Amino acid sequence: MVGPKSAVFTTVRARKGELFHLNLHLDRLAKHASILGIKIPDIELPKNLEGLVKIQVDASGVTISAKPFYQEIHMEAEGISVPAPRWTRKVTGTKHGDWQPYRDITTRVFSKGADVGLLVHDFCIIDGDRVMPLVLDQDGVVWISDGKLGGVSSVTFDVCKQAIKDAGFVISAGRLNERLVARAKEIVLLGSGMGAARLTVLDDIDIGDDSDNLQQVCITALGENWY
Repeated sequence: MVGPKSAVFTTVRARKGELFHLNLHLDRLAKHASILGIKIPDIELPKNLEGLVKIQVDASGVTISAKPFYQEIHMEAEGISVPAPRWTRKVTGTKHGDWQPYRDITTRVFSKGADVGLLVHDFCIIDGDRVMPLVLDQDGVVWISDGKLGGVSSVTFDVCKQAIKDAGFVISAGRLNERLVARAKEIVLLGSGMGAARLTVLDDIDIGDDSDNLQQVCITALGENWY
């Protein structure tokens, strides 16, 4: 059995050899490695990478692999809710070596014809299988799941965060409970593979009021080369 402290990784979006926001990914990699007790050696990346590039560090050193995008980026996405995998409090929320439960969730999501799995713990959405959910309420507050609940920090959100604030939205961390999600004006899903997609259906229930103001802010922040 592979334990969570056996490895640390990050997944970077690459197009035509350009790795988007690589420095932010490496910073997160180092932070999570410190939590897991893993030392990061020098990392040399090959040229002309394309797709989703996984940078992993384990006992054997650094492994770089690239694979095609799971799917083309959707402006709209349908999701299903699934129980969130859990580890110890220290490990949960890091990109660690025991990632198979997340891969299994993604396989289940695609087998259902959905685009994304939203991870639920203690009656709240805490994360997504490959995305971070942002919930916009009717008062203009963008809710994100409190990091203490176990979600993985998102580089894509870090890229978009200032633009969201500049657009006049207030960002608040809390519990993404059923009531908040059901009454959301808009839910945006951010991730290296998905970009900024708008969740329109969750568990066969319509989500949002068809507005896309938050989504467009995030798309602009990511930049046209991202797409």
